[in-house]
Amino acid sequence: MTAIIQAPEFSRLVDVADLSDGGIEFDIEASAEERQALARRFELQGIETLTAHIGLFRIGGSAAMPMVRVKARFQADVVQTCVVTLEPVAAHVEDAAVVDFTPPVGPEPRQISILVDEVDPPEPLLGNQIDVGEVVAEHLALALDPYPRKPGAAFEPAGETDNRAGRDVGGPFAALRSLKPGK
Repeated sequence: MTAIIQAPEFSRLVDVADLSDGGIEFDIEASAEERQALARRFELQGIETLTAHIGLFRIGGSAAMPMVRVKARFQADVVQTCVVTLEPVAAHVEDAAVVDFTPPVGPEPRQISILVDEVDPPEPLLGNQIDVGEVVAEHLALALDPYPRKPGAAFEPAGETDNRAGRDVGGPFAALRSLKPGK
């Protein structure tokens, strides 16, 4: 069986084999098609803009096996769905990410222990390329509001007991309360 690997929606491959000691910096921007595909992936109503300033810097290793730090500062205008009203909620997201890439240690997978207060472990550098677009996309997903709400939207559970009036107005257990003796 052959596995088919699909390229990420917002792919920007950078070859780091000849990365100078001073590093490189550049800007990237997602096209309309890429933003639409990312919106589907992240279950958003839309992504109006997505831009990033990228820096790649050698932090060690050898010319053949470089260790690289990627610094990304990105901003996006997204449209999410309100968790209360299900209406569109526009949001502006600005964030930054720092991700280190190192060559694989060996052919066998290794076990990594991660502590909550520590810096994330480095990502494996596969070949001499880093997909900085995917770095931005992953960190955009992390920066999104997990529970977006329209201004003024409030969740009011239906069918609760109105204690002030002393009467039962329904709720998930209303049918069971009606079976209780004396009701």
